[in-house]
Amino acid sequence: RGMRDNQMFINLMTSLRNPILGVLVGTVFTALIQSSSASIGILQALAMAGLVTLDNGIYVMFGFAIGTCVTAVLASIGANANAKRVTIIHLAFNVIGTVVFVILCQFIPYVQFFQNMFPTSPEAQIANAFLVFKVVTTVMLVPFTKQLVAFSRKIVKEEIVDVLSEVNTKEVEEWKTEWQK
Repeated sequence: RGMRDNQMFINLMTSLRNPILGVLVGTVFTALIQSSSASIGILQALAMAGLVTLDNGIYVMFGFAIGTCVTAVLASIGANANAKRVTIIHLAFNVIGTVVFVILCQFIPYVQFFQNMFPTSPEAQIANAFLVFKVVTTVMLVPFTKQLVAFSRKIVKEEIVDVLSEVNTKEVEEWKTEWQK
């Protein structure tokens, strides 16, 4: 039996109205299955069955963006400092986007916009609301790339192994250049 047939899961997804709880559930669910695309697909299937609306699924959907970072977090274990920094930036990017959109949804009719645009297609409401969320988050945060990098450097300090690796790589490149002359 899949999640869309699990009554406890359906009850949880359909009863969420608290933004923080919704984000938390979406984060944990996507962290478990490690795919925001699969999470969106399940949410769409529930919506097509009439079990979830965009009203009670929007915050869960925002949580999907954070939960998908778990894959990067797991992949960065034992990785070099730069890989860990990329993971920090990915996580910060999705957390910032989620926080901004949760706040925006309190003041603008974000959900109603997609419900009016696609009144007979809850799956299109979900897909397009998630698409706009991701695109707007990207456009909003691209100007802050340097700040995100600086933040990641504060969190993950340079490791001596990485420094030595870069030095050795430079020395090898210099040696190759000299040898080719």
